[in-house]
Amino acid sequence: MPRTTLFEYRAWPEEGMPHLEAVHHLFGLGVAEMRTDTYIFSAHRPQWMIVLRGGANLEILEKAGEDAPLSVWKSVAESPFPLRRNVVRTLMEAFPGVDLSHKILVPGDIISWLDLGTTMFTVSNRTVHFQQEGCIAEISQIETEDRRAQTFSLISKRPEIVMDALGMLPAPRLPNMDYGSWLARRPWNTQELEVARAVTSPMPVMGAAQVA
Repeated sequence: MPRTTLFEYRAWPEEGMPHLEAVHHLFGLGVAEMRTDTYIFSAHRPQWMIVLRGGANLEILEKAGEDAPLSVWKSVAESPFPLRRNVVRTLMEAFPGVDLSHKILVPGDIISWLDLGTTMFTVSNRTVHFQQEGCIAEISQIETEDRRAQTFSLISKRPEIVMDALGMLPAPRLPNMDYGSWLARRPWNTQELEVARAVTSPMPVMGAAQVA
């Protein structure tokens, strides 16, 4: 089965920048969600981003490169827990040195057998999802370790759709930085969490109905 290719622009605006409000106005109503995810990175598969979403689903994305100013991703696998057999086979082929003789029933099973040689980040996020004319947008406030940041993304199967939406956002054009690059970055260009809590207002939610 061919892998789905996705084109993504992701930016990390500082407090007071107009980009988040502009995305709201551009896309209209959104659906809000609060979730804690675990991001796993392995030196054995440096282009992979393994995500345990909300303790209920596994998603594996492979970064295929850059198509400036966008990142190019391919969907490797996705499954709820317990993992489907074809997803387990994909993991066994990718990590042949790992014992996968037991079933993967819950996210903790993934963490247990992939722990060696991996880097993991637990990320709490408040996200608003939007969808319009073939483009998905997300606005998130995230916390990981002792940092808080805000980020937004524009994603589509067609790069020109992302570029059209990006062209409607205000200046300045912020650098494209994917989730994995931001998580691995040291030091972060964000304020300490306690300071951020004092100055960051709650994320506005412009409704609870998804745009068709």
